[in-house]
Order: sequence, then C-alpha cells, then structure tokens
Amino acid sequence: MTGALERPPIACTLSTGDLQARLARIAQLADRHLLGQRQDGAKLHLTYAHEAAAELKDIVALERECCAFLHFDLLERGKVVELAITAPGEASEFAGMLFAHFSASAAAAPASRCTAACGCRAPGLPAAR
Repeated sequence: MTGALERPPIACTLSTGDLQARLARIAQLADRHLLGQRQDGAKLHLTYAHEAAAELKDIVALERECCAFLHFDLLERGKVVELAITAPGEASEFAGMLFAHFSASAAAAPASRCTAACGCRAPGLPAAR
C-alpha cells in the first residue's frame, strides 16, 4: 500500500507530443459522447453515453499511468458510463485546471490551457520535476 511519503508527484509524465494527442483524443470523446459534467471541489463527475464505454476504459487506463496522482472511478450504469476523477487534497486548489481537458469545450482549446501549476509539460511550460 502506498504511504503518504510514497505518493506519486502531481505531474503528468507525457511528452509534449503525447500530451497533445491524448488531449485531442479526450476532447473528441467528450464532443461525441459527454452527456454531463459537474465539479464538486476536488472531484469531477462526468457522464458519457454508453457507446463511449470501451474507449473511455482505454483512456482511463492510460491516464492512470501518466497521471498516477489522480484517482479514477469508472462505473457503467444502464445507458450511461459515469467517470469520477478525484485530485489529491494537496492539489484541490488546482482541480479545475487538472480537469479542464475532460470538458466538452476542450476540443477547441489547445493544450496550453494547462498552467505550470498542474505539472504537465504543455507547450511553453517548464517540464515537471
């Protein structure tokens, strides 16, 4: 079990090119299948059409690798798939920025929506430490 001292850093481990591709994939999925979203503090609740289930499972598996500091709960319920993403307490003030790329409006926005605070390596930002 991971202790408090062994928590993964609050940083995305993707390269700039991989980050761009991942953001595009997430945005396309949101544009096609996202039915609703709600942020409750450090937790983002997303509801997708059931047709997104397989691709969403794949994306969540990939996100668990590159953003190990986030917690993902995926649940299929009838005709919808619910995804809850929780940021750790120490990142709660940046939760909106960490979750921004999961929104339907993200498709039109470049990866530069991130800030240095989220730790990702978006273009123009320093690499995560």
